[in-house]
Amino acid sequence: MSRHAEWPAPKSEEVLSIAERVSYLRLLRGGLATAALLAAALAPGIRDVSLASIAAASAAYASIVFLAGLRRAGNRGARSINGAMLLLDGLYLAWAMYATGGLLSPLRFLIYAHIVGVTLLSSHRAGLKVATWHSLLVLVSLYAQRADLIALREKMPSVIPGGADFPLDASLAVAGLLVVAVVTAWLAAANERDLRGQKVDLEQLSEMTADMEAEADEARIPVLLLERACVVFSCPRGAVVLVAGNEVTLAASRGVQPLQARMTDEVDLLMQRAWRTRRAVLARRLDDVRNPLLAALVPNGRNLIVVPMTLGAGERLGLLVLERGGHAVAMRRWIVTMIEQFATHAALVLHNTQLAAEVQVKLEENRALESQLYAHNLALESRVRERTEKLSESLENLRIADAERRKLVSRLVNAEEEERRRIAEDTHDGPVQLLTAASLHLQVVRRRLAAASADGDLLGMLNDAVDAVQGSVEGMRTLIFELRPVSLDFDGLAAALREYLEAMGPDITYELDDRLGEEPPDDVRIILYRIAQEALVNVRKHANATSVKVLLAMQDGGFLVRIDDDGAGFDVSTAFQPQRGHLGLASMRERAELAGGRLEIERRPEGGTSVEFWLPPSVGQNAEPTRPLAARGAA
Repeated sequence: MSRHAEWPAPKSEEVLSIAERVSYLRLLRGGLATAALLAAALAPGIRDVSLASIAAASAAYASIVFLAGLRRAGNRGARSINGAMLLLDGLYLAWAMYATGGLLSPLRFLIYAHIVGVTLLSSHRAGLKVATWHSLLVLVSLYAQRADLIALREKMPSVIPGGADFPLDASLAVAGLLVVAVVTAWLAAANERDLRGQKVDLEQLSEMTADMEAEADEARIPVLLLERACVVFSCPRGAVVLVAGNEVTLAASRGVQPLQARMTDEVDLLMQRAWRTRRAVLARRLDDVRNPLLAALVPNGRNLIVVPMTLGAGERLGLLVLERGGHAVAMRRWIVTMIEQFATHAALVLHNTQLAAEVQVKLEENRALESQLYAHNLALESRVRERTEKLSESLENLRIADAERRKLVSRLVNAEEEERRRIAEDTHDGPVQLLTAASLHLQVVRRRLAAASADGDLLGMLNDAVDAVQGSVEGMRTLIFELRPVSLDFDGLAAALREYLEAMGPDITYELDDRLGEEPPDDVRIILYRIAQEALVNVRKHANATSVKVLLAMQDGGFLVRIDDDGAGFDVSTAFQPQRGHLGLASMRERAELAGGRLEIERRPEGGTSVEFWLPPSVGQNAEPTRPLAARGAA
């Protein structure tokens, strides 16, 4: 059975700077002065001088400590001030011990505390020097009392030089100071060695990280980790195991057996435990049953440390396995921490290298896709260019066709109107004139017959002939007006429509609202009139209406005409289907659309029909989008 343990997380240790050490020494001095003053005040029997003298000396000492702390100096100046203060510390403590009984003073322990504090906060060398200084001051105090240079304060005069107890007590006092200094210095030196060792390990870690980051080959990173870890931590054997899925591969080895196997959750409990806890696991020896993979990797391994190589999310990358050998299983905390740091940095660099490789692969794929996309874009641009050229050609053909259509519409309108004008003129100059002349002759004949008292039947027949001829003349004149109203050319659209409305007869009342700001062009005016004429013909023939309203207005840059009647109405859904007697509706829409406009028919809610049509300012120009009549209102 393997014996292993998880190493707890170490507490962080930090090497103090000179400024911090000086601050702590200042606190130590304040504590020494306070302790001496309190002891003298609370135990009056120990002092040989007045409390005021001790208070004055302590206040002077504390003032010098405070003033020294106010001075800001560099490292060299700080060391000089600190050395001077150490000498002052010795003088103050020697005087305090002299004033409270000499070698038997209870305050002599403050000297021990001072030596320990200086040794730990400065260095072991400084501690030995301070102990020597305190020893010298003790001897000087004793000899000064013996020579009557200062008053005798010793509780035991036999410890004065020349006394029976002087050699032993003086030697013990000095030896005690030196022993405290030496023991404390030894401990401080050991601590400094550890700190220097940690510093060296950190430097090795930094160098290893730099070497790994400079290494482009992913396979070299585990090798660099193992080599550096074995050298720094004095491990004779070791290995770096990487995991990919369920495959375990040996990425780097030193003195171990080759290995390549599959891993399951039941295999190698040490490995699973290290990954689960994400902490280093120590093992005195390996159990072949519970850890077969590691036992095969490091045969007869002793004192192993298994360090997981994971990422922040717990992703497994591998393991660092080191064998320290020997019989001792104990390992210092900071060593385990440094090994974990080595493994962590290596895992990060390895993962970054893998990511960089993946990114490079993705970049290559992106470049390939970019090349394909570029080629596809070129092909697409070529196709778009070809389609654009074809569309441009088609648009040009449409433009030409539209222009031809407009010309054709204009020709048709002009031809129709010219034919109407010719027929009207021919009718006016021919049949109308002849019929008028015949009517005049018949009237002359009728008057003569009436004067001659001719046969009444003959006279009646003659009257009928005169009436028939006059009716034919009126019909011919109405036909001439419908063929080509003269007012359309001279007075405009509104005047021509008003004249036509008046000609519809007294049975239909009308209202014409002229809101045109300008007169439409000739061809547009003719088309507007013909469509309106056809709509009014339908009102007269089919609507049985009694009133009609006509609106002329400008809208959307073109010309709008709306004709509302109060007739019977009809089914507008079949308005433009060819029906007997209603072919005019389809011709009206065709005429409007050929001119580039639109025409709409709507059954009014209050009864009757509303016909609305719009034409652009130029024949053949595209119409604006059609909007429902109810949404537009009365313009």
